[in-house]
Amino acid sequence: MRIIQIPFEDPLVINIEGEVVKLVAFKTQEHGNIKFGVNAPRSINVHREEIYRAIKQKEKIQES
Repeated sequence: MRIIQIPFEDPLVINIEGEVVKLVAFKTQEHGNIKFGVNAPRSINVHREEIYRAIKQKEKIQES
């Protein structure tokens, strides 16, 4: 895993096979929490990890 340190509200730009994804971290009033803004083309799925795992598990079951 790569650790990158940038200021809040500065975009992190990721290029995935020619598609640009922008992530922006925002502070919240809740201690220890941040929010992420994600700007990605519709062709790229963006999910929290637990949602992604549930989708993959469902796909695996459907293949059986």
